Order: sequence, then C-alpha cells, then structure tokens
Amino acid sequence: MAGNEDFKEVFNWWYFLAIVVALVAFPLLPTLAGIFTYLIK
Repeated sequence: MAGNEDFKEVFNWWYFLAIVVALVAFPLLPTLAGIFTYLIK
C-alpha cells in the first residue's frame, strides 16, 4: 500500500514537472525556432 502511494506521488510529481516545463517551453518555442533557423542560415 505504501509503495503504491509513493509511486502515485512520484507519478503526480512527474506530471506537475511536465506541465511546468510545457508552460515554460511553449511561449519560447517561436523564439527557439527563430534562433535555430537563424543559426542554420
């Protein structure tokens, strides 16, 4: 029971971490794409 709860907490923490990374990354995607294409050229 305890191991299952710990797994659930870790699982929820990874969901939270993924959401935070997504919220930070999505507004930066056009900027990163622009820098990437600028460096390619």
